[in-house]
Amino acid sequence: MGPEFDPNRVLLRRVFFINEKKTRYVSVEFYPTRNYQPLVELEGPKLKPVILTDQHVVTMAECLPSICETMCDDGQYACLDGAFRLNTTGSYRIPRLYIGKHITLKFQELHYLLNVFYIV
Repeated sequence: MGPEFDPNRVLLRRVFFINEKKTRYVSVEFYPTRNYQPLVELEGPKLKPVILTDQHVVTMAECLPSICETMCDDGQYACLDGAFRLNTTGSYRIPRLYIGKHITLKFQELHYLLNVFYIV
């Protein structure tokens, strides 16, 4: 006998870790209560889940190659699309993602996201 069906739970979830310690990850989830619409979330132990809309996912997929290339060349980068903002800050060129709040990322995390984001 299986557990009782809970419509608030996620039906299917795919997790892609974006760092070696496996503490930060991107997940793609399907919720029955949201008409099985796929949702992409950035999550971590000290990070509340940040939900990316369809437009945010498209914008991020377009910006990732450019920001990685710019960071390799030690340049400044900025991508702005409504509430979504991905840019490098300061003299250390730290990449930050803003969607309501800021999330600081490392270059290795961005590079891994670049490699797996086509799956997302």
